[in-house]
Amino acid sequence: MSPFLDALRSGHVLLMDGAMGTELLRAGLKPGENAASWTILHPERVRAVHRAYRKAGAKVLLTNTFMVNCDSYCRTMRAALGYCEHLAPWQGAYELIGTDVYRLGAVGPVAGDASAREFDQYGRWFVVVDCNDDQPHQCCHFAHAILLETCSSPRVRYPIRQLRRWHPGHPVLLSLSFLRNEAGDLVTFSGHSPEWFAERARPYGVAALGVNCGRDISVSDCAEIVRRYRRVTDLPLFARPNAGTPRKVRGRWVYPLTPEAMADRLPELLDAGVSMVGGCCGTTPEHIAALRPVVARWNRRR
Repeated sequence: MSPFLDALRSGHVLLMDGAMGTELLRAGLKPGENAASWTILHPERVRAVHRAYRKAGAKVLLTNTFMVNCDSYCRTMRAALGYCEHLAPWQGAYELIGTDVYRLGAVGPVAGDASAREFDQYGRWFVVVDCNDDQPHQCCHFAHAILLETCSSPRVRYPIRQLRRWHPGHPVLLSLSFLRNEAGDLVTFSGHSPEWFAERARPYGVAALGVNCGRDISVSDCAEIVRRYRRVTDLPLFARPNAGTPRKVRGRWVYPLTPEAMADRLPELLDAGVSMVGGCCGTTPEHIAALRPVVARWNRRR
């Protein structure tokens, strides 16, 4: 059994980190620049984000690899270094997080052109989860699990199948994104309900099911999704809501949900039955620090 899965099933809620992309934008990432490239180009800035989340109390951290399989990653790397190499960002990503926390190898649903449909080129898409035994100095850490995040299509079953075949010892987690359609129903971008995916998650080979991001999706919406997952699956569940829906102010996106406001809404997610909780777009180390005492109080009552 995976120690990470043991922790997920322990009855105590694990605190995850918050957003990486919006934190790197604050650190100087340019719009349109591939955030995963900063693992190689600006590792000290990525490490600073991880350190801030660890200091805030996060026990589960995601690698800065969400966009590593996009064409924009190679374009950025070739412009900066004259070449593109896919192994290095994975090796560096685990090192930048450090030890004494759970590390999730985070992967987004796009390989190749960012405008393509989900997993349109899943043959190009890969994850490096273990150290290179021949070059141990390059990667001293590893992934406790692999996280497919911000997914919204049944096509996700194909990469799950590949990952389970390539890395049979590593749990695969799936996190879906939702919106409200014209009828007001919560559905993925492919039009499927939370129950539809929850019923299929275990047969697909998913070890834990979550929700993150989403268009105009609130913390309460995330809690509803978690409750609907729970009606049809006994898998561990997790949630990473945005810090509200952003609006543009003087050329920059501002997220309205303050750390205190997000912490006030957290009990609804805990009551819904999450085993793990963190933040997605717009959440900061300050948000995670605000969630920490709420999670601690909840765990003390368990």
